[in-house]
Amino acid sequence: MTLEEEDSTWLLALESALHEGVDDHELIGITRGRVLPEEHRAQIWYICLGGGNKFSNFTQFDEIFDLQEQSVVRGDCKTLVDKLGNEEEDKVSVVCDVESIFTHYCKTRHLKYESSLMWADIVLPLLAAKMPRDHIYICFEEVLEKYIPRESGIGGAVYHLLRLLLLYHDPELSTFLDSRKITPDLYATSWLRSLFSAVCSLDATMAVWDIYFQERDPFFVLFLSLVILVNAREQILEMKSESGEDIIKTLSSIPAGLSVDDVSDFCSLARYYIIKTPSTFRKDFATVIFGSVYMGHGEVCNRVGDLPLSQALCLPVSAEEIIDACDMLHTTPEDIEQVGFFLIDCRPSDQYNAGHLPNAFHLDSSLMLLHPASFQTAVQGLFMAQRQAVASETPGCGQHLCFIGSGREQEDQYVHMVVASFLQRNTQYVSLAKAGYH
Repeated sequence: MTLEEEDSTWLLALESALHEGVDDHELIGITRGRVLPEEHRAQIWYICLGGGNKFSNFTQFDEIFDLQEQSVVRGDCKTLVDKLGNEEEDKVSVVCDVESIFTHYCKTRHLKYESSLMWADIVLPLLAAKMPRDHIYICFEEVLEKYIPRESGIGGAVYHLLRLLLLYHDPELSTFLDSRKITPDLYATSWLRSLFSAVCSLDATMAVWDIYFQERDPFFVLFLSLVILVNAREQILEMKSESGEDIIKTLSSIPAGLSVDDVSDFCSLARYYIIKTPSTFRKDFATVIFGSVYMGHGEVCNRVGDLPLSQALCLPVSAEEIIDACDMLHTTPEDIEQVGFFLIDCRPSDQYNAGHLPNAFHLDSSLMLLHPASFQTAVQGLFMAQRQAVASETPGCGQHLCFIGSGREQEDQYVHMVVASFLQRNTQYVSLAKAGYH
């Protein structure tokens, strides 16, 4: 089948599905990973964002515009509508619609409106898609409450997680940015608060959203951000002599170069990194980062064990995921990819000999201080054993290094030193078992 025939086939299937009113899962099965036709975009976004299943109280808006910051809301709405380039007679109506959406949302959620929240950038593509006013409200509400991080100010948990993901996949780039004290909240705030709408062209943003909403994964924005960083690594690493301010400026503006033609590959790469990343963080931090605005702040649960996420040494992995991964490598078909761990048990010899996971490589962490030469020899043996295990496709062994301690703080101080030494070597795919062996 030629590319033209394939395009024609899926478009016919899409039009038939929309006409018949199939459910959202069937629809996504047809459109998955594709940039949508302009004429169907509004309808498909609405379906993907659960519009047909949501009750909206927007029809009950009292049309009273009396927020304390109402003049700021109105000014942002006028600026937004000017970007759309509507005819003059339409502008007043559109400004009123958007002001109603923002005002009603603030009132029902008891929020203070701030321009820095970038709501105008979120609603811009919805307006450009030519949605009805009540559909725009429902989609705006869903994007805000499902896909935009709750705590997106300086120091928010989402930025610490993005840093850990970068450290996992590109430790050299992560270490370089850390050495310059350039944290993700200094360059990625507009990416995450607007799902790239504030920095990409409108056409490119709408193409990204086409695929984004089909993914139904709030963490997808982090992997898109990861792709941007990894793709720009050479450009960034060459800026060693530049000021931190210039590096931040360059990083912030990178998504502006994204074109509609780039979007499919951009999103495919994000999916590749998702497959290559342990998934424990999803369960641990989903409600902390993307929970409803009705929830309290996430500081209490924003932790890895006893440490706040900001102090995590590397990506945490649960015992459940480690055991599941070992089992899956025995039972999963070869054409389905999953994270394969190479387990490094860093407990003292007596504990390791008393019981350990199958195929776990023993590396006594105390050797690092007591016998440095023996430790380096053991590390060389570790990498050799890993290469042989991966080459021979040994069940339960993979490319991803997962370090396991005892779970006792005093002993695991050595384990953390070992993990840090691997990170200093710019070793890729380094994680740490949560709570250790016990």
